[in-house]
Amino acid sequence: MTLIGELDIAVADGVEERLRRLREAGRRVRLDLSQLDFIDSSGVRAIVLGLKHARQGGHELDVDRQISPTVQRMIDIMGIAPQLWPEHRATG
Repeated sequence: MTLIGELDIAVADGVEERLRRLREAGRRVRLDLSQLDFIDSSGVRAIVLGLKHARQGGHELDVDRQISPTVQRMIDIMGIAPQLWPEHRATG
């Protein structure tokens, strides 16, 4: 699932809902954040909650490591790389 443009409060609920539907359908999802021009805390929350729910339910949801500079800045500021990429804990 490629997210394009802005992931902010205006669209975060829609992203959460889409991830929920895909999870309920048993679909494996890989999030591509490389084309996001902007992300705010509500966008980060949608992704982190999607990951939490998927992992709790044993579903596959991954975040591609190729991300936009904007997303990278937000990840660095919020310190959430270990949540997005669990293997990051071992090296991070």
